[in-house]
Amino acid sequence: MNDTIITILLSFTVLLLLVALFNEYYQWRVGVCCMPTVPKVREEIIKLIQEYGSDQHKNIVELGCGWGGLAIAAAKSNPDKHITGVELSLFPYIFSKLRIKPSNTSIVHKNIYNFNLAESDIVLCYLSNSHMKNLEEKMTSELKSGSIVISSTFVFAKKQPHKIITLSGIYETKIYIYLF
Repeated sequence: MNDTIITILLSFTVLLLLVALFNEYYQWRVGVCCMPTVPKVREEIIKLIQEYGSDQHKNIVELGCGWGGLAIAAAKSNPDKHITGVELSLFPYIFSKLRIKPSNTSIVHKNIYNFNLAESDIVLCYLSNSHMKNLEEKMTSELKSGSIVISSTFVFAKKQPHKIITLSGIYETKIYIYLF
């Protein structure tokens, strides 16, 4: 009996180690780790979607959706809109696919630079400054007029934000709203 328990525990430990190593590889490959959006920031982004989004803003995309928390929260708060989460890192993608989510949510396994933004009305980002810099030209050429980008913490290199919101707290997180 004890040998069975030890074997199960060792197997589980090895499995967790493999998952952690594989996840580290993807984080290195993508250039950013999958950090969940903290509840306070998530709530503010949901408010901004409702403040800036109109009836014509039907398609919301979260680039680098990680574990799916923000995409799912946005879907629950906006049942009349379709939310697509885009994630390249394998384990966060699988986890977000397996999560229970509203029917207006889809999660795709794709590189954010290869995802076509032409039908996106609102784009959500929590990436890095280098990702934002690399996405700036793509968004400028692909997003239709009237599209909105809401970025937590990180900014475009050239485009000036329409508005900056600073949340109170230990980090004073900034949320940037860009109008296209």
